[in-house]
Amino acid sequence: MGLAEELGLERPIETVEHESLLNIIYTGTMIARAAFRYFQGHRLTDAQFNVLVQLKYSDGKALSQAELGRRLVVNKADMTGIVDRLERTGLVERSAHPNDRRVNLVRMTAEGEKAVNVLEPGYLKGVGLLMSGISRSDLMRLNRTLEKVRSNAKGKLVPNGGREGR
Repeated sequence: MGLAEELGLERPIETVEHESLLNIIYTGTMIARAAFRYFQGHRLTDAQFNVLVQLKYSDGKALSQAELGRRLVVNKADMTGIVDRLERTGLVERSAHPNDRRVNLVRMTAEGEKAVNVLEPGYLKGVGLLMSGISRSDLMRLNRTLEKVRSNAKGKLVPNGGREGR
């Protein structure tokens, strides 16, 4: 079923580029809703889980809040709130960087490691179900295509709402 039909639009989307962009956004929203349902039962958000995963795979190193924000594409204020909530629940601890007190380092606690180890298998199973029926070569092609879209979003969009040169 095409996106226009799925959304119940009265007429087709005018360009394939616009339809592709809407497909990305709509799919992302559906994935976010599924993640919300999964993590809601564990009193954690997908953003909090993603922080724990980043810390788990950092080889035991603490990461700065700025680095976590960069990796997860989360702004500074939101990252602070996410880490605050994780710290209140005892899943991470924060400390000042030894050479720069303005930098907060975040490290996962034993409780945080336990939580991510409990949640990760179910999460990965869900990812497998979500991507089932798609060949490895199609997934790799999708990854390359989305990399191009991100590259375009970073550097090729026209500033000033499309009013180039004003």
